[in-house]
Parts: sequence; structure tokens; C-alpha cells
Amino acid sequence: MNPTGWVYEICRRPAWGNSCPAHAAVAEYGGVRLALQKGDTLKIKLVNQLPQLDPAKVNHNTDPGQANLFRNPTNLHTHGLIVEPRAPTLNDPTFGDYVFVQIFNSANGMPVPQTTHQHGSNKMDSAEFRINIPRNHPSGQFWFHPHIHGISLNQVSQGLAGIISVGEVSDYAHGDARDTPFPDASVRHLILKDLQVAPGGPVQFDSGPVDVQPGEVINQQDPGFCAQFPADSSEVREGSCPGVDASADGGTNFSGGKWYFTVNGRTFPKIKVTDADGEVWRLTNASGSLSYNLQLTDDDTQKPMIMQLISVDGVSVNLPQDTTMDTMVHLGGARFRVVQCPPLPTSRFHSKPVCVTQMVMMPSSRTEVFVTYRDPNTGAIASPGRVASATFKMAGLTMGSGDQWPAVDLAKVHFHQHGARNHIAYAMDIRGDALATMQPSGILDAKVPYASAAPLRNGCRPLPPGHRRRIFFGLADLHDDGTFGLGYEEVDQNGNPVPGTQLPVSQFDPSQNIVCLPLAGGQRPVHETWELVQLSTENHNFHIHQTRFRTINSKAGENTPLAVSFNKTIGGGMLQDNVPLGVATPNVPEVMDAQNGVCTIEQWRSGQCTSKPVVVDIPFSQVGEFVYHCHILEHEDGGMMAKIKVVPSPNNGSPWEAMNQMPW
Repeated sequence: MNPTGWVYEICRRPAWGNSCPAHAAVAEYGGVRLALQKGDTLKIKLVNQLPQLDPAKVNHNTDPGQANLFRNPTNLHTHGLIVEPRAPTLNDPTFGDYVFVQIFNSANGMPVPQTTHQHGSNKMDSAEFRINIPRNHPSGQFWFHPHIHGISLNQVSQGLAGIISVGEVSDYAHGDARDTPFPDASVRHLILKDLQVAPGGPVQFDSGPVDVQPGEVINQQDPGFCAQFPADSSEVREGSCPGVDASADGGTNFSGGKWYFTVNGRTFPKIKVTDADGEVWRLTNASGSLSYNLQLTDDDTQKPMIMQLISVDGVSVNLPQDTTMDTMVHLGGARFRVVQCPPLPTSRFHSKPVCVTQMVMMPSSRTEVFVTYRDPNTGAIASPGRVASATFKMAGLTMGSGDQWPAVDLAKVHFHQHGARNHIAYAMDIRGDALATMQPSGILDAKVPYASAAPLRNGCRPLPPGHRRRIFFGLADLHDDGTFGLGYEEVDQNGNPVPGTQLPVSQFDPSQNIVCLPLAGGQRPVHETWELVQLSTENHNFHIHQTRFRTINSKAGENTPLAVSFNKTIGGGMLQDNVPLGVATPNVPEVMDAQNGVCTIEQWRSGQCTSKPVVVDIPFSQVGEFVYHCHILEHEDGGMMAKIKVVPSPNNGSPWEAMNQMPW
């Protein structure tokens, strides 16, 4: 079949030029890790050598402003880094983490000027990026990938993704038996990528059926490529599932093709755990649209094994000792199946340990877990017998009325842990950045060092006290299931929409900032409350650049991480940069019969559709333009994205002085 993936070829740039020294480049389909430390400056020259695409295989090539997509422009987004989204200036031509640029390969022809919906400035062949990692940045796992609106799915699904680490796990993970940092040698970085390889013949694209070559990668991924579950026990799915014929239902005949699910670029690798104290797994979902439902199943008992959750989306957790399991579930956005930890002396731990047996990782999610062999009856840490193994697997997952993702075994895990444990007796002791980032010196509370006072422009103002923003996830055209979009309104302290702020569900318009807000007085981060309203009967995945957020609940106690009013002494509990949204429940038949399973805003208001908003507290600490969107890239490319702009406060003094100058 010989599929061709796209990779980042990476080398250290010598001081005397821009070319990679001979034999110095690394190009791995599984992904390269950029290992950074706090205070580092990441300098990248991104060179586009991607091939031209067949316009008939580019779903959004005929969208407004997108006529150049088949020329395969690219750019770079350092996903999860809390860094400046900086545009070039005359004095500094480099980009920060700025996604409004398109880098074209001149071998694919010059881009044609676009009169509407131009998605950023055009650069030919290469562009320079300079990204400063703040010294108060959290330690954790992040990643990098292209962010070209319209073909993000194509490029990520073809393989363009790598991981970034900042600091070390030992910065926040210590032993409970001995107060020593967890050894970095026992940290495993696992990047999950999937690749659909066609058998050849006609494949359904938006433009209609188009012939593909045997072994060609389907980068506009089809969730119906293979059956969700094996036909019977004879079908063994170790790292892949076989293509099926869906032509009878108007789909594609993928019989003879394969859908590969790789771990670090390998199909069904064997993982050998040898450290008696276990390992930390840093997991990244680098898929374009696929969501993973992950568990580690004991091969003897066929029961899911307990793992300790230590970090979510690159920020280590921090939970008070009285945190309930229900609170843990809500803090994690229902991404984890939280279970009771084996008995342990809570006085030993800075943060209450969180035990999980299942993790739903939607596209872009990162999760860090402590993995070790455990007694199959009690779940307590134990020494394995002569033979102990488990299967790291993806259980089948259905996204409401939408996509169905298949069940596949991802890796075999062998536990060869013998000898005395030196660090861990009951659980890992976490000193979480979910608390540290929100302290006076933390990145989500400290003064923004590069921000200086500037007058506010029209349309850019802080939310009045008690107000919040409401974002709707739906379709711009209910009769076209590809017109993914976002709606917006401001809500007052009584829960009523503020007149003049309401925008209908619309597809992404790069010329319009939907949200504009200033920092708090003294150039400190400002907190806002956002309501995320799901209008669809299939799941979406909210993601915002340049920051983190915590889920909140108006019924939560004041001294819990879920409290609406933020308490610095408690911290954020679990901080995320993406969160799954549930599904809307229609109460009238026309939603499913005539509206592609998507409600209108009016139907939601009137109760014809039931959908409980996900409410989040977002601290904004970076100045510039960036985006929020659904990180299912099929949905993002289809228009479910919007621009936001954060500007300096008009006052460098106290927050109270600044508030007195604001036009409420």
C-alpha cells in the first residue's frame, strides 16, 4: 500500500546559515518532541515543501477566500502554550504564535489574490517564528500543528504534528514514600495519530466521487471507513481496522484499505514497564477529528486498570483534600471516568489524588497519567507476578448523532517491575500548576510584562460586573450540514441577552473580531465567564488559544475549585484548553427531520431544544489576536471558529482605578 505521510523535518539551525547540516535532520511520522525549558526562546524557520493538492479532493476550495487551498499553504500553531500571539512589525518581522499567516510553496504556483475572507497575510516558501516561553509558564505537555483554515484537517490527518514539552514532570510530581522528584527517565511521551489508507478507486468528496490511487491517504477523513466494532472474535484489531464497503448507503467502498492507529508512529507497539515505581505517560491526541476512548485493560481479568491522573492539557492538577468525586468529574469536563482510589493516607499529599479507569480524549487533548501494576482485586499498587500484561485500547465511541469511532487495540503493555519501590507507596504526590499559575507570580495572575497602557478603541471594552459571554455551536444553514458556525451574545447579571450584542450562528469571518476585551488594570490578567451552548445533536469540542479555563458551577460551594468566584488559595483544580460539549436534546421533530439534527437559538430559548450550557471561567493574560473554535478539525475547517482580540488596559495603575474609567 505504501502510504505517504507528511512530516516535519527538523534540525538545529546553525548560527551561520539557514540550511540543515547534512544528515542532521530528523523526520519522524510519529512526531518530533521539542524539549523546552521555562524562559527559553523558540526560533523556527518554517519552510513549506508540501505538494500541491487535487482541487477536487479539497472540500473547502470553493469557499469564499479559499481558492488557494489546493496550493497547500501551511503555518504553525504551538497548541497550549500561553504565549504572545504576536504579528510581525517593521522592527521585528518574526511571528509569535500567530495563525493568521499562510506560507505557500512557490513550486505550487503563486496564490491568486482574494477579495473576501482573506485568511491572513501570504508569505512565499518560508516564515520566521520567535516564541518566548515565559519563566512562569506551567511545566507540561503541549504540541504543534498547522492551523490553515479549510485544510487543517488535511494536513494534520496526513501526519503534520509534533509535541512540545516545557520543563519536566519532576517539576510537580514527587514520591509519597520519599519526598523526591519523580525520575524523568521513567516518563514516556505517547503521541496518537491515525491514518486512513485507501485501496484505490472512487472516494466520495464534497465535489463528488474522485478516483484515488491504491495506498493514497484519505486526509478528509471518513468515520465510516471501517465498522465501529469487529464482526466477530476472529477479527483481531491490533493497531488497525479493515476498510468496509459503504457504497450501498451512498458512501465509499474502502474494502481492502486500512485505518491505522499509531502510537509514536508505530502500529501496536510493545511497551515494557520496568521501573518498580511505574511510569508517567504523557498522552497527546494528534488526530484531526477522531476522539479516543482510552483504557488500560488487564489481560487476565479483562477489567480496566486504575491510573492516577496527574495533568490535564499541560497543567498539573491541584485539588483540596475534601474534593468530592462528583467535583472531579465536573472539573474534568466529564472527560474521565473517576473511581475511588485505593485507601491512602491523605495527609501525605499536597493535592488529593485522582484515580481514573477511562479517558475520553477529543482532538487536541493531552492527559498525563501515572501507570503501574496494581492488584486486580483492590487496585492498590503491587508487584506483578512472573507474567503481567495489559492492553492499551480505544473502546468504540459514538459522538451523539454524529461520527462513530472504532474500537481498536493500540499497544501491548508488559509489566516487568521487580525490586523495591523507591518513591511511590500509595500514589504520586502532585504539586499542581493549576494552583501555581493563579498565584500572584503565576502566568494567569501576574502583570503581563510586555503590555503598556493604551486607549480603548470603539467596540473594545470590559464586560460590566455580573455580565458573561454566551457562545452557540450550530449550523449557519440548517439545510447544509457542512456550514458549521458559532453564534454570540452578551448576557447581563439577570441572565438576559444584552440588546445589540446578538450575532446569529455564522461561519468564520477572518475580518471580524467577535470579542474584544482589555486586560485588567495594572496590565494584569482579566477573568471572564463564558457559557458554551450546544445546539447540535453531535458532540463538539471547545478550544481557545493562548490561555486555559476551568469549568464552574453556580451551585458549587465557595471554597471549591468549581466556585463561580475564583479563590486563589484553592486554585483552578483542573485547567483545560479544550472541553467536550454534550449534545442537545430536541423536543420537536423538525430538528431531526429537517434541520440536520441542529437546533436554532430560538428553539433553545423556547425550550423546544434542551441543552445545558457548559460554563467556564477564562483568565486572559496574552495581548493580541487569536481564535476560539471547535477542535474537531472537520468542524473548524467548515467554519466553527471566531476571532478574539485582547488589548492592554488603558491604565497601568490599580484595577480599581481602571474600573472607574470604564464606560459601563
